[in-house]
Amino acid sequence: MAKRSYDSSGQFFAEHALNGPGRLDVDLRDLQLFINDFHAEQRTQRVSYTELRLSPRRFLAPGTTLADVLIRADRVVAGLADPVVRLILLLNRDSSAEFADLCEGAIVAGLPGHFVGVDLAGDEIRFPDVGKFERCFCAARSAGLGVTVHAGEFGDAGNVWRALDQLGASRVGHAVSAMGCRDLARRLRQDRILVEVSVTSNVALGAVPTLRSHPLPWLLDNGIPACLNTDVPMHLGTDLPAERQLAAQLMDNDWQALEAMEVMAQHHRFGGGLAAPSPVLDPRIGEVTP
Repeated sequence: MAKRSYDSSGQFFAEHALNGPGRLDVDLRDLQLFINDFHAEQRTQRVSYTELRLSPRRFLAPGTTLADVLIRADRVVAGLADPVVRLILLLNRDSSAEFADLCEGAIVAGLPGHFVGVDLAGDEIRFPDVGKFERCFCAARSAGLGVTVHAGEFGDAGNVWRALDQLGASRVGHAVSAMGCRDLARRLRQDRILVEVSVTSNVALGAVPTLRSHPLPWLLDNGIPACLNTDVPMHLGTDLPAERQLAAQLMDNDWQALEAMEVMAQHHRFGGGLAAPSPVLDPRIGEVTP
């Protein structure tokens, strides 16, 4: 698929709204096909371990419960290897407090075994307040799940601080707005918070104006852990090898630094007890619809 760009982040989120007119009608069979296709794609990219973000709201329909979605996804990934696939429960920022409570209940009761983390994603400009998700993410941490949050891609650095202080994130998606913020850089460095970098997404969605203005070199120069990811790759026409090439351009072909990022991805993976040979890249699907 050819790469495309968007006039604004608002255009992107409008096109991919869970309750928008462009929403596809999908069911649990589509979920299974989607996961299998994703697995096959990651194998061709020679990934050994991957974490797939799953937005269950996309698959909820009359007669389908949250538990149905989680259990079906878990059963599908249970039989997958080369690469190993683990799941991250994704909540969207526009979710209702009732849905956040529903997810909290599922976490407290115990997510299926192949779920290793939780994530918050979506339009941080319209929905910067994360208060309604605090109990859910607290439950996730108590259950030993990893926490990652999309923050600082379009909003200001305050969104990254909220991800850290209110939700307890140990990984942050994008964190573009952290660039130049000394206090935040110090916090990310000292607490070893991994920044999940998605170069293509940041440029195509307008989070950064040009490739050369991307903050990846700044992150690494400041000792902040970072890894390469794909965000909404089906819509943006990218994959991990393409992201690696873009990162190489940004870093003047510093392949040693790129290899160090792969080690960081392995060190910060949520499925930490699993054996996974190097190199390990950490792709993500974000909020892709099948």
